[in-house]
Amino acid sequence: MDEKYIIAHDLGTSGDKAVLVSIDGEIIDSARQDYPLYHPQPDYAEQDPEDLWRAVCTTTRAVLQKTGISADRIAGLTFSSQMQGLIPVDGNGVPLRRCITWLDGRSAEIVRQTLWTPPRVSGYNIFKLLRFLYITGGSPGHTGKDQIGKLLWLRHHEPEIFARAEKFLDVKDMIIFRLTGSMITSVDVAVIWWLLDTRNNRNEWHPGLCKLAGISPEQLAEVRESAAIAGRLNAEAAAAVGLPEGTPVINGAGDLSSAALGSGAIDDGELHICIGTSSWVAGHFRRRKVDITHYAGCIGSTNPKEFYLAMAHQETAGVCLDWLKRTFFGQEHSGNEETESALYHKLSELAQQAPAGCDGLIFLPWMFGERCPVDDDYIRAGFVNLGLNHGRSHLVRAVFEGVALNTRWALQTLENLYHPVEELRMIGGGANSDLWCQIMADVTSRNIHRVQAPRQAGARAVALLASMALGYIGSWQEIGERIKIERTFYPQPENRELYDRRFSAFTAFYKQNKKWFAGLNR
Repeated sequence: MDEKYIIAHDLGTSGDKAVLVSIDGEIIDSARQDYPLYHPQPDYAEQDPEDLWRAVCTTTRAVLQKTGISADRIAGLTFSSQMQGLIPVDGNGVPLRRCITWLDGRSAEIVRQTLWTPPRVSGYNIFKLLRFLYITGGSPGHTGKDQIGKLLWLRHHEPEIFARAEKFLDVKDMIIFRLTGSMITSVDVAVIWWLLDTRNNRNEWHPGLCKLAGISPEQLAEVRESAAIAGRLNAEAAAAVGLPEGTPVINGAGDLSSAALGSGAIDDGELHICIGTSSWVAGHFRRRKVDITHYAGCIGSTNPKEFYLAMAHQETAGVCLDWLKRTFFGQEHSGNEETESALYHKLSELAQQAPAGCDGLIFLPWMFGERCPVDDDYIRAGFVNLGLNHGRSHLVRAVFEGVALNTRWALQTLENLYHPVEELRMIGGGANSDLWCQIMADVTSRNIHRVQAPRQAGARAVALLASMALGYIGSWQEIGERIKIERTFYPQPENRELYDRRFSAFTAFYKQNKKWFAGLNR
């Protein structure tokens, strides 16, 4: 009998990657296509839904052609996707405007004016905050990057589009609709709309919270588990992606929860780090907790009946290195994964020429505001304490270290919320750098376990989840057994005191300059 495969789409911020995975979790190959991110005004970040759809069609065909696997051996199609992208669609499911992506902060002011009205505690309306916490287990932040803020902005600034919208979809859900005709979402994606009643795993849209956003529950997608079969390829979609009509499409998950599963840290209280375009520290917990002051708390997991996913999410990580590569070294993103890996390897070699601590140079990695642990839309990045003694190697290493220092701050937030850990799994493109893994170990003073194929962790996870949905794998726990550690990095004791001092300086700089950032960028 011919072996079966899953095509798992890693539908990211800069492009889509179709990953061909065996039903047992072996990554065979992948194909990628990039798409643009538009910034028509400061703090705006949009994408064209048609660009995303074309990328899914192109990469599905490309990975089949690249591997020579026949289409009839594909058991299912699924997704690990960027989240908090708002796409209003008409009655036929046709997008009415560009997607307002997760990076978009345009609604910060309208959220302050209409949602977080006085009386305030830490900038939040205390009564509305308590209501959100009680019903959803979390709350929208100050930055305007949550879905409820985007809905409020759209209602106020584009009322004609808002009035025409029959449904409001997230990125993954729009693609699944094009494939199957079903408008469904996954629990983990739905939770961070902050309109979902998660009490006792109800996972239903809450009418009262929807009313705050000016919509009804009927305007949102049906909520189902990540392992649910969303539907089957219709004839038009099958022709577009090059797969047989009727191929199952499994719901999948957002990139945060799929990566958490793909890290292999799936037991209660285990944590992982992901360094991709953005970054986070996260782990699965049976108890739901929240730290609203530092914008850390629980969202839905790929196993929502058993675990919550505690999350401390940070806005910019790997993209800081992309910016440095483009701005200082004249290297544009090539779209070729091998070329990009070679460039990052060269950057790592260059960074190794600078000493730990970069001779006092510190990089602040807040290139698009921040969520955790400061929930501040006004702060921005920069090199601090730059002198004539610093060269290119210092700049590159400072970016590695700055992201690691920010990660330590997020880790501290989660550990204060739950309990300290002695080790961390590490995934994402940044984990491919031995130097970055070692810096993470040194800065956090934790053992860092890099998983195999860390860049593909999310895609592998949702592929295994699809295998479970289709009956090839027996349980969620069995998925973790298929995720292996490739290498462990241990903290170097000689760097402990140095990085402790750098961390103190890093956090102090924000606290001392918070008002200055607000005055400059408000």
